Amino acid sequence: MMTQKLLIIPLSVLLIFVLGAASCKQTPIDQEGDVLDDSPNIVFIIADDMGWDAFGNAPGINSVKANTPVLDSMAGSGITFTNFWTSPECSPTRASLLTGKYGFRTGVGSAGQVLSEDEMIIQKYISDKTDNKYSNAVIGKWHVSGGVNLTAPESLGVQYFSGIMIGMVNDYYNWTQTTNGAQQNITTYATTHFVNQSINWMEQQTKPFFLWLAFNAPHTPFHRPPLDLITDQSLSNNQSDVNANPLPYYLASIESMDKEIGRMIASMSEVQRENTVFMIIGDNGTPTQVAQAPYIGRAKSTLYQGGINCPLIVCGKNVTRKNAIENALVQAPDMFSTFADIAGIGDTSYFDGISVKPLFTNASAAKRTYNYSEFFGNSPSRNDGYTLRNNQYKYIKLQNGTEYLYKLSTDPFETINLMLEPLDTEAQQNLEALSNIKSSL
Repeated sequence: MMTQKLLIIPLSVLLIFVLGAASCKQTPIDQEGDVLDDSPNIVFIIADDMGWDAFGNAPGINSVKANTPVLDSMAGSGITFTNFWTSPECSPTRASLLTGKYGFRTGVGSAGQVLSEDEMIIQKYISDKTDNKYSNAVIGKWHVSGGVNLTAPESLGVQYFSGIMIGMVNDYYNWTQTTNGAQQNITTYATTHFVNQSINWMEQQTKPFFLWLAFNAPHTPFHRPPLDLITDQSLSNNQSDVNANPLPYYLASIESMDKEIGRMIASMSEVQRENTVFMIIGDNGTPTQVAQAPYIGRAKSTLYQGGINCPLIVCGKNVTRKNAIENALVQAPDMFSTFADIAGIGDTSYFDGISVKPLFTNASAAKRTYNYSEFFGNSPSRNDGYTLRNNQYKYIKLQNGTEYLYKLSTDPFETINLMLEPLDTEAQQNLEALSNIKSSL
């Protein structure tokens, strides 16, 4: 009877248990009884084009959300960061995550631009600083090498790469995979395939590992996922139906990703789970075609909140805060320093990033005082520019000279541009402070 009861425990409840256990201090033991290195594993998951209007419980956003019991369980087991900034498109966000630098330092400011092979990426940095203590893999979407140099991930320091070099699969059920520079056609559903590869890779690891799992989902092309991965069995598989109303298909893509993440976590050995920090982000806002209020017209490819304020959830090993909502300012370059800090390197800052690891256990830990993001090299260039924010105000300056100032503490969805009227003393002081920060970068 006990076995039967365990088998029907919902996956979301199971994950609360296993992920909650990951914060307990235990000494990993292998099958032979030998003590293993207990340096935390890192599983970093990127959802492609997933904004707050499609997932999660960001304050004030009452849109239709995807069904995500696994990600909800991860949030309940750890911390949800509500003020995490990315870039407006995927390539510059990924370049910042990899290097800990703003786009103007790497030259990657919009989708498809190429990261120089002279850059130090986080995988190589951890390997160099820990004398190769960690094994690492990137599985899924790369998109910082122009799709031309098929061995760019390995050249930069990724030990194992398998996935797509370009911005998206042309068809989730029929796409081209690159592995060690060789390409082959894959007909397994892309989200499922990336999880299969991640499971296989983790099963082979005998030392601490850093898995970077970059889904294509829920990025276009909009589609119906396999029916066994989604709740709504009535969704048509007719492309004309998808085109006529893409939102439910977009949300279903997130749901299928959620279920596959659950399968991956459930596949991990108890030792691996208990010794792993799990992190998941959205790399930029929701695509325009499926953006919901309050981000309609102000989503992906813009410097508005709907384009750059994205989900970030952390749980697992040594994350002692549970079901916590953290409003600290965090930005994409911070992930480099955070990964290094988790790996025990001791660096809490690197170029433009500051580790948020202290916030895993202490809500009163020091926090950064501003976030910065930018967009350049885009065609057309009408949205090119930069933006900064502090705890209260956000300033946007576009390449065409247009300026915006919003008091986010009272106007979180940027409805009142204070630059259109004479500024009061407080607004003027904050504008000057943000301008001074920009000048110092």
